[in-house]
Amino acid sequence: MGKSIHIPGLVDIKKIDDKAEIRVLSLDTRLDRRFESRGPLVNRFLMRRINGAMRVDGKPLPAVAPRGDAARASQQAALRHRLDPANGTPLWDEATVAALVAAVRGEAGAPQIGPSAQQAVGRLFAFNYIGDRASWQAAKDLDDAVRTRNPFRSIQLHITGRLRRARKLLTKRVDGDLAGTHATGIAVHNLVRGFETMRDLWRKGVPRPSADEAVGRCLFAPQMVLRQATVKGGTLAGAVRPGTLLMYQLDKISAHAPGADAVFMAGTWAECPAVAFVPALLRVVWERAVASEEGRS
Repeated sequence: MGKSIHIPGLVDIKKIDDKAEIRVLSLDTRLDRRFESRGPLVNRFLMRRINGAMRVDGKPLPAVAPRGDAARASQQAALRHRLDPANGTPLWDEATVAALVAAVRGEAGAPQIGPSAQQAVGRLFAFNYIGDRASWQAAKDLDDAVRTRNPFRSIQLHITGRLRRARKLLTKRVDGDLAGTHATGIAVHNLVRGFETMRDLWRKGVPRPSADEAVGRCLFAPQMVLRQATVKGGTLAGAVRPGTLLMYQLDKISAHAPGADAVFMAGTWAECPAVAFVPALLRVVWERAVASEEGRS
């Protein structure tokens, strides 16, 4: 079970680390992603930081758009359909997959995993996307702006203009698609963790895990996702007030109970559109790596 931190006027946060509880809470329409600057001091600070980082030209990235946003829901559903490999549309190119295979195998001169994974994601939104040092640094800056606990790092990103430049570069590279900005700047870090884990699996040598086992061990959820209470009332997680923050600790949950429902919040209104794409990409890279070792490609 999670825990609550409530100091009147200072902080009001509930940490949730139970998968079944999150499933029920996801049905509660009083818990949303409006992320308004309300509640006690710490809550307002967190909301300002998220809103300040995850907006482009005043528009929220999909991950912070509220549940009632019809345009968000429609666009995410369309993207989920487009990113489903079962539809038969090619979702990755041979050069990008080859780069990831080389990185996982640790081949001499292989590209870095970060930019390579970013390129695989970016090409879902711009066919000629190139992941490089600049785009990967921009992704790290944007992710830091959202997640860092170091106030000096946060201040630096804002006052130096690095956050603004990072958002601009990432958005330009995906031709202005905000879902692409989020995918290549925020969500991609979970995929990178997966490929880094895959590289570690490869270094352990033979016998190689099966593709199913490799994919299962290389799926990573966001460390946490946030919901904000819009009204006062009782919930499965306890009493909430306007501005109460609920932190769904997905990373902790998926470590003990892996699966799409924990990693991608599958089956909820906030399901990740890459729920089918990510496992498929991990699988094809692992299978290509094994096949190349056995001389089949």
